[in-house]
Amino acid sequence: MSESPALRGPVTLSVAGMTCGTCEDSIQRALSMVPGVRSVQADYRAGSVRVEFDAHPPEAVIRQAVEDAGYDLEGIGAG
Repeated sequence: MSESPALRGPVTLSVAGMTCGTCEDSIQRALSMVPGVRSVQADYRAGSVRVEFDAHPPEAVIRQAVEDAGYDLEGIGAG
């Protein structure tokens, strides 16, 4: 099994399942606990989460944090 690529920031995550401000708080809290994440800004209306990094965590770590918070990561795009 190969390692997932490291993310270079900032990135915008496309996240399914966010329906309210509490969802934004949950995903922001989960992602802010990932080592190397500097800031997180979720927008449930847009279904997106902007993440900035101090370090470059593997994509799999970000994906797992989103899934552990109860949401589906649909895509990762630049800034």
